[in-house]
Amino acid sequence: MSQTSAIESLYQEDLYQIPSRVLIILSRSWEEHTEDERTVLSKMLAALRLSLPAVQIITRKDFTVEDLAPLAPTKVLALGSVFKTSDKLYEHLTVNGVSVIAADAINNLDDLKKKNLWIALKKMFGL
Repeated sequence: MSQTSAIESLYQEDLYQIPSRVLIILSRSWEEHTEDERTVLSKMLAALRLSLPAVQIITRKDFTVEDLAPLAPTKVLALGSVFKTSDKLYEHLTVNGVSVIAADAINNLDDLKKKNLWIALKKMFGL
């Protein structure tokens, strides 16, 4: 085996692909959310063994999976943002290889909605 081929097999591109973050889409900017709403999101992520720094948060009123392609997400949680491809809320959907859950905005989540969201999140994350 030549030195060049040994190096080529040692440094494969797959080794350097950084896994995409979970993408959270909010309908209002982060600054517009109250401390209580931020705490709800933090606790939700903690239950999934994630933290705020481990996810990417963007603000959009609506979206499609194609709109998000530059961000290359594998999992999307939309809170208040409208998923144009489907009107189903609190269901784990897979569109073009991307897992998506659309739900109401954090400030509109009551206990029943939180329970339905948790059921969908457990499916998405395999818990």
